[in-house]
Amino acid sequence: MRFTKNQPIQLGATLLFGLAIGCAEWPRYQHKTTINSDSLSPNQSPQDALSIEWADIENSEESNNDPGDPLPIGIGHGIYTHGVLSGLGWSPDEVPDRQSTCGETRAFPPAAPGNYVGDIDWVSVEPQQNGTLCLTLTTDLETARLDVPLYVLDDCNEPVLVFVYPDTETPIGLDVPSSRAQWAISVSANTALGIGLAGFFPDDDELTANWEMNLSLAPSVGGAGNTLCPEDRQ
Repeated sequence: MRFTKNQPIQLGATLLFGLAIGCAEWPRYQHKTTINSDSLSPNQSPQDALSIEWADIENSEESNNDPGDPLPIGIGHGIYTHGVLSGLGWSPDEVPDRQSTCGETRAFPPAAPGNYVGDIDWVSVEPQQNGTLCLTLTTDLETARLDVPLYVLDDCNEPVLVFVYPDTETPIGLDVPSSRAQWAISVSANTALGIGLAGFFPDDDELTANWEMNLSLAPSVGGAGNTLCPEDRQ
C-alpha cells in the first residue's frame, strides 16, 4: 500500500458615524506610522524579512545511498545541492533492512511492503536552532513520482524516525511529482536529520533524473506554516 426598548435611532446613528470614521483608516497597520525603519510595508511578503545566505554543497555520487554526516544549518542559512538519480522503481517483494547498526529499528523506506529498486540520494543536516525546515525539489522529469521524506538519524546516521504531517500518520514528502515538490516542517535544534530522495514510478532502471534541491531554515512562528520560507536560490 503506497501510499473556519431604549433609543435605538439615536444610538444607531452614533454607531454608524463611528464605524464610518474607523473604516477610513482600516486596516490599522496600513495607516499607523511605524517607529521601526526595518519593518515591512503592508504590501510586502513575510518572506522579505528573512535574508538567506546560500551555500552550494556538492552531492557525492560515491556514497549517497546512505546518509552522510549532517551539515550544520542555522536560521538565515540555506543549502543548494544537486545530483542524479540513476534508476527508478519499486518492488513489493523486496524486504528492506529494518535494523540500524546502532540497534534501533529503521524507518526507511516509509512505505510498506517493499523497497526501492533504483538509486537513493541523501542530504543530511543538523539545525543549529529550533526553526522551520523548508525544502524545494525540482527534476528534469515531468511525470515520474518521487519520495523525499525527512527522517531523524540515530548515532550511526541511520534513519529511525520519519516526520509526518500534523495530526496524521502520513510521512511528509511521500508520493510527490517529479517536476516540483515542496514541504516545510518544524524541527528541533541539534537533531541530526536526513532527507532520502528516491523514485518509485515508473519502474525503469535505465531512467535518470537530474535533481536540484533548495533547503533552508526559517524561524518557527505558530500558524505561519511555510509563509516564512524564502524564495529558492536562483
